[in-house]
Amino acid sequence: MARLILSGGGLGLRADAWPEALDWLATAPAPLHLASLASHDLRQAQTLAALLGQRNSAVEILSPGSGDPLRGTIFLCGGDATLLAEDPMRASQLRRWIALPELTVVADSASAMALGRRAASCTCGGHPIRTVAGLGALGEWSILAHAEGPHDARIAALHDPETPGGGAQLALRTGEAVEVVGLPDAVRFERVSWSRT
Repeated sequence: MARLILSGGGLGLRADAWPEALDWLATAPAPLHLASLASHDLRQAQTLAALLGQRNSAVEILSPGSGDPLRGTIFLCGGDATLLAEDPMRASQLRRWIALPELTVVADSASAMALGRRAASCTCGGHPIRTVAGLGALGEWSILAHAEGPHDARIAALHDPETPGGGAQLALRTGEAVEVVGLPDAVRFERVSWSRT
């Protein structure tokens, strides 16, 4: 199983707004790959590649359906978790990546949400969200990115009707990042050093 880190967002088109995360990513286990599985737009990956290049970090941008890196770090850009969760090819590719033991996978924003039992459409800006079945890669957990706090009202949309009690939900604020430990049965989340909250 890959080392898995979830980010509540903040490495979007203004990636320079979270220098602690960029500094960590620039020194993450090489080779470093960027992928936009939750979006058809490559601007976030291109922006990150340029910013990481300024930190002397070589980066490869992977496209949906490309080969599977066997080692190193993959940063998954944000977008729309429902796109990733509902696209069989993209979902399969992400499942393969998180199963590889020599990889570190950093799932930002929508990519983090897609990994949960329920996946939400873009949660930026506090507007209403649409939910679909997620990849279920985090046990009973669902993730809300760009949360306004631990009790964000939108978290209720992630309750899973097929899980007793609705499952568990984790609200991640923009700039917050956690490592997932204890997969698959005893999932818990540990704050990473570059998390802002």
